[in-house]
Amino acid sequence: MTGWLAALLLPTALWGTGRWLAERRATEPPFLAHAAIGFLSPAGLLAWRGRPFPEQLLGWAVGVLVWAGAFVIRDAGVFVAFGLLGAAWGAGLGLQTLRPATAAAAGAPAPVPRQPTLRDRPDGDAGAASFALEMRCPTCGAALAVPVYRRMVRCEFCASEHVVVRGADTMTAVIPDVLADEQALRESVVKHLRYRRYLELYDQRVRPLVRDAAFARDPEGGEFPVLLETGGAPVVDAVEAEVSRTADAWAARLAPRVKILAWRRFLAPYWHRFGTLYQSAFGRDAAGAKRMEFTVTTIEGSVRANAAPLPEMGKLSYLRALRPAPGAPEAAIPALAVQCGPDEIDRRVQTLSQRSTELPIVPIAVHATFVPEVVALIYRPWHVVEVGIDGETLAMMVDGGTGRVEGDAPADEFAAAPLVIPPGDPPVLTPSRCPECGADLPFAPDAVACLCRSCFRLVETPPPRWRTIPYLHEDAADGARLMPFWRFPLRLRTPAGVLITDLPHLTDGIDGTFDQIGDRPETAQRFFVPAFRTRVSKAGVRLYRRLWPAVQGKAHELLAERFSPARPPARVVEVTLPAAEARAFARVYLALAFTQRDLARAQVKGVRERFLSAQLEGDPDLVFLALPDELVGPFDALFGRARVAALADLEGGPDAPRR
Repeated sequence: MTGWLAALLLPTALWGTGRWLAERRATEPPFLAHAAIGFLSPAGLLAWRGRPFPEQLLGWAVGVLVWAGAFVIRDAGVFVAFGLLGAAWGAGLGLQTLRPATAAAAGAPAPVPRQPTLRDRPDGDAGAASFALEMRCPTCGAALAVPVYRRMVRCEFCASEHVVVRGADTMTAVIPDVLADEQALRESVVKHLRYRRYLELYDQRVRPLVRDAAFARDPEGGEFPVLLETGGAPVVDAVEAEVSRTADAWAARLAPRVKILAWRRFLAPYWHRFGTLYQSAFGRDAAGAKRMEFTVTTIEGSVRANAAPLPEMGKLSYLRALRPAPGAPEAAIPALAVQCGPDEIDRRVQTLSQRSTELPIVPIAVHATFVPEVVALIYRPWHVVEVGIDGETLAMMVDGGTGRVEGDAPADEFAAAPLVIPPGDPPVLTPSRCPECGADLPFAPDAVACLCRSCFRLVETPPPRWRTIPYLHEDAADGARLMPFWRFPLRLRTPAGVLITDLPHLTDGIDGTFDQIGDRPETAQRFFVPAFRTRVSKAGVRLYRRLWPAVQGKAHELLAERFSPARPPARVVEVTLPAAEARAFARVYLALAFTQRDLARAQVKGVRERFLSAQLEGDPDLVFLALPDELVGPFDALFGRARVAALADLEGGPDAPRR
């Protein structure tokens, strides 16, 4: 009886010890200890490692057999046999702790801790869309960071609101140089060397502790581990903190020995585009059915304007506000010559536009149009520095915009000359007032036309100057909101010269026959295209799908006079899509007109000729339609500027890792 009591109580006590260690989140045993502990107490090891309860219970049963062989049967063979089973079990668990290191040795992607980045800034607009320009409030003189897509801006210091008036077609800007002197440059080099030392220590001490890791992406595009087994996370955090302190101490000892032997800086030009890519495609869904789909993606991308072997620009939204080149202190830095025009980035975008970005089908044929909104010539400061450390010389290339070492300096000499700023006025801010009645316009950062809430004229914001534009509207019923649409005449001109003027002839004839409408003659028809942007492409497409049947093909009683101040509309969505860009949107928006019946017998040649390659003719009217709140209310958060997708995202390549 005493033997059975010992065989039951001992593995139970060891099991409880393992659970106690797990609750205290104690450091897990090294690989070799796994086998030894598994021999004596499989349940305790399983509990310590946080394995599921049924697995722990099975380990407890094996442990009972191990100790029964010692205290009840008194057979060394039974004791060793079941003990070796537990040891093998423990060794298998121990191998999991070696997987990250093994993967790194094999060249697999290695988990790297997320480091603080310049995108982690408290201004509330970081990463929202594209880059910002540094401008001065004309009322109080405070510095404002104005995203380039914005048409209006509010000063947080004096609460004044202003309209952004752009000058030249091409914006010339410089990235502020954060390395103003030799001391700042030395600190940047020491920080880089400290980071390299940190990574070495991380590989030695932290990586073996990272197990069963799933990888997530930080806002900069880099990968970092998310521990699935939370029991190990505090240990990893503690060891990583110790590694960071060790790297800090190492850098403090290194800093006095770092000498700047030579240093020169220059500006490198990059062409930058910001705009929207509209795509419509004919293809098949997961079930094999033919479908027509469309997508809208805002794109930000850059290309080098000089052939020098320098890194690509990448996204600019992680930087602080750029400065207009005229009058900027960086304009005194020598610059490389501009060797190519903005057509280079246009060609790159057009090539990439043939790929499907977010289409929910396998495309067979794609129509794409890129509508550029901002073109900028951006000068990026670079520093070439020779560093001496204990008699060793290192040549480094340092990014002046981030103060970060980007790698070894190339052997080429860069022929820089005084910066020549192209002629043209930089953007300015002007008071946000209606030019007709003088009332303050409603604040809408990305509106291209604002409805004055005093005289109810529709005011088109610059460029090139203030002007009022006509509009039509429905009566604003209770519980409805007024939403802007561009009303286009349906005039699709095919490459063969055929003019299609109504939807039935477009949709029914896409397969080359008119089996639904027969010989019914065409009639002049119009269709409505949303005159507002959405923040997220996929959710925006869902909203546009809901709007299509709600507004197309219905007889709308439209009024030509302005809204009456006696009955002002309660809720109006601002116009954020200009007519010129709406034409490109209209071409892809028509993809919603086709049903599966229309496309069932369609062939790709006919779809290309009658739809994808056709041109839309005619000028649109701006119309405000009253739509029920239950239709558009769930999408309130979508109204505004669409998210940005960099060109690198279209190419399928990750962004450069940030530190």
